[in-house]
Amino acid sequence: MAQGVQGKLTFGANIRFRYEYQDNFNQLYYGDDPAKGNARDGFVLGRLRTGLDYNPDPDIHLSLWMQNAEVWDSALTDSDFYSSRFGMEDNPNKDRWEMWDTYLEIKKVFNLPVSVKGGRQRICYGDNRVFGPGEWGNSGRWVWDAVKWSYGFEGGFADIYYGKTQLHEPNEFSLNHRHGFESGGFYGHFDLPVKRFPVALEPFLMTKQDDHDRYRGEDQRTGDFDSWYGGIRAGEADKKEFDYDLTYISQAGAFAHDDIEAYGYHLLAGYTFSEIGMKPGLSMEYSFASGDSNPVDGKKETFDGAFGARDMMYGRMNFFHWQNIKDAQVNLEVRPHEKLFIKTEFHKFRLAEREDAWYLNAQAYRDKSGRSGDEVGRELDIVTTFDLSKKQQFQVGFGHFRPDEFAGKVASDKESNWFFCQWSYKFSRAIL
Repeated sequence: MAQGVQGKLTFGANIRFRYEYQDNFNQLYYGDDPAKGNARDGFVLGRLRTGLDYNPDPDIHLSLWMQNAEVWDSALTDSDFYSSRFGMEDNPNKDRWEMWDTYLEIKKVFNLPVSVKGGRQRICYGDNRVFGPGEWGNSGRWVWDAVKWSYGFEGGFADIYYGKTQLHEPNEFSLNHRHGFESGGFYGHFDLPVKRFPVALEPFLMTKQDDHDRYRGEDQRTGDFDSWYGGIRAGEADKKEFDYDLTYISQAGAFAHDDIEAYGYHLLAGYTFSEIGMKPGLSMEYSFASGDSNPVDGKKETFDGAFGARDMMYGRMNFFHWQNIKDAQVNLEVRPHEKLFIKTEFHKFRLAEREDAWYLNAQAYRDKSGRSGDEVGRELDIVTTFDLSKKQQFQVGFGHFRPDEFAGKVASDKESNWFFCQWSYKFSRAIL
């Protein structure tokens, strides 16, 4: 969607190219002997989003955008991303000429502070941990065909939605095949009137369902997935120097014939030294997601991450989901120039339950006996962002992962490295 341009009819385009090099891992496996793809792989990702925005009235917005996502020279093929649960491919790298932001939005319905938005859209809130589009992934992790009702008021909003998530089958238009998950829910934001310590609260409640009978429980029988989530996020409403963030989410329901009893939480505390040169910011985070302690008791205790992004949450090398994880993280951010931003992250990863899996690949990396321990590894990431102009941005980054006991036993004890460089460009022009 084009932004910052006034006009009834606006044409826009977003272009992004990224080169990645992966050493001793790929998107599906860790180590120098992967079952699919290569252990060392360099490839290029390209994404074009282009379309029109029509605003015949200030309260009416019609968005008509398409996306074309491609990958070149990757050792992983389209069939490597076949999902047995969905019965089709769900490709994070490729999706040819799909609808992207294609929706109708009407504001001030009946002259009330209520808006309605229906069509293909992204649903994201807060820090994108519970609801997030996952924009680092080339095709976009979570894209919705949904209707969302929003009520706005001073200091917050309340949203209700119903929708289904898109699957990324590269060679078939999405309206011709099934969706992923079906969901309905509520998300709100409320700024509390506390003068000295401003607080924002974000309660949420939603479902996540798939009735295609492809989920295998601990008794090996298959069934549907029918889950619901409830939780709250609290944070600093006026993030000038001190910042904190707390999120808690509980999950219940049924996974085939298993009962779901799972939860996750995230804690953050940080401070930006705005009076010092380069304005350094130091923060600490801890992310937890429950795991399954007993693989034969008929309880699914592994939290599955809801609809959140993971690409910038649990290490930039994308080895981890918000599933069966303990992630202790330290961040250092500096801004040497107004157009230059550098972030360094260090992560220490452990399994929440050693009998459960490392969800880079749950089928390959699980020791149900627990004898492989719970220490997975440590990761260091450095990402530099250059704002070349208001329309152009360049990023370069490096990651290094050192495996610990669990990764060494079930996957590989060799260290891995990752490098990327990315250029992006945004363009918009008013036609009428």
